[in-house]
Amino acid sequence: MDIVVLKQAERELKDFPLEVRIDVQSLFERLLEGETLSMPISRPLGSIAKGLHELRLSYKAGEARVFYAIKVGDAIYVLHAVQKKKQEVDKKTRELLIQRMKREGIL
Repeated sequence: MDIVVLKQAERELKDFPLEVRIDVQSLFERLLEGETLSMPISRPLGSIAKGLHELRLSYKAGEARVFYAIKVGDAIYVLHAVQKKKQEVDKKTRELLIQRMKREGIL
């Protein structure tokens, strides 16, 4: 299995502090090794789309969220990264995630 980082998500991740990017990379390496991440670090978002998950990271400047989808037998797709502003995933983010998943053939 591979990790595919969408260009938009790559640009979004560059806005995060180095410590957060290192944590994100480490977590994805753990996923590649077959580890299952769970709360509080990762939360499934099956209510939005099957296979969609959210990494939940805290750091000095706030909270970071990295959305990814696992396409079994294929790859882990990093779809979107954002600084947390609200408790729930807002409508705009939901639509963006679904659009990117469809474009990548995950949905």
